[in-house]
Amino acid sequence: MESNSALQSERDAVSNGWSLDWLIIKARHVIVPGFTLFFLGFALLYAGAAMIEFLRPVLSDGDVTEGLIKGLHMGVVALAVYELAHIVYQEYDTLGPPEAMVLRIRRGLIRFVSVVCTALVLEALIMVIKYSQQDLAGFLYYPVAIIIGAAMLLIALGVFTRLSVGISETGNDRQ
Repeated sequence: MESNSALQSERDAVSNGWSLDWLIIKARHVIVPGFTLFFLGFALLYAGAAMIEFLRPVLSDGDVTEGLIKGLHMGVVALAVYELAHIVYQEYDTLGPPEAMVLRIRRGLIRFVSVVCTALVLEALIMVIKYSQQDLAGFLYYPVAIIIGAAMLLIALGVFTRLSVGISETGNDRQ
């Protein structure tokens, strides 16, 4: 049903000629795939760099731990960028009523912030492992700051989710 209303609004915009609605709809058909391909390409580059960063210490020194730390670091970034590409494609490529757009943005924001929080916590874990191996205990406040930042981001996500719970799946307010 959502796609029928989207097609109808596109037909209405086309029948009106060069209206602003028509321009926005046509620009969306170019911009959304463009951003999706950009982020997807960036994620693939990061995934390739993660493999290189993993293999370089393993092949040169035989140090699997250092390879895992470096590869995991780049892999988490690649995952976050891939999730962003997925959200851009899935949430912004469809037309529909404005209420559905709010739901799609909310759902995408929750998924993306969850991935970012996971990436931050993994980054802090990698830093703790790295600093403990190199006897740099004085630098442990950096991963603690990252964990505090991730916790604050997660709390903000919880507040956002709680405050936006009034929008149901149909787009109506629940009270």
